[in-house]
Amino acid sequence: MTVKEIKSALLKKGWAGKTVSRKETAERLNPLIEAHVKLKLSYINFLPLLASDTEQQELERILKTLRLDVGKLKELVFSCGEPAFNGTSLEPESFKLASDDALSDLREREQIFRERLERERPVQHQIRSEAVIVRLRENSDNRLAFLRKCAQRALTTA
Repeated sequence: MTVKEIKSALLKKGWAGKTVSRKETAERLNPLIEAHVKLKLSYINFLPLLASDTEQQELERILKTLRLDVGKLKELVFSCGEPAFNGTSLEPESFKLASDDALSDLREREQIFRERLERERPVQHQIRSEAVIVRLRENSDNRLAFLRKCAQRALTTA
């Protein structure tokens, strides 16, 4: 058990000790925002490839959550008095998925993002930042579950 986990268990919703500075928070979260925006664009490019209306509706819900997550991250960076990555320089077409196996390509991108979130686990983030990062991990797990369902449906219909 890490020190961070021990403090969390003992203090429940409280926090104690030294956390990363506001500047470091922004420096750590801005790359997550960029990765999140790129992932969102990849999911947008995946939407027209779905055959089922049910899957498309579920992906629309996932995209809404992705946009909310990006907003939460930006809000944290702004609250640190720093500018947040805005993504205006990104071209949605740049995030097209591999035409031969788009589902595997998207799953790989999601897994890379999930691993990036895991690397934040040992960092002593401020409690608000920690709560958002935990939520991001949960949402990433939900997206991975959605992609597994899509893969299973593709196998049963093939």
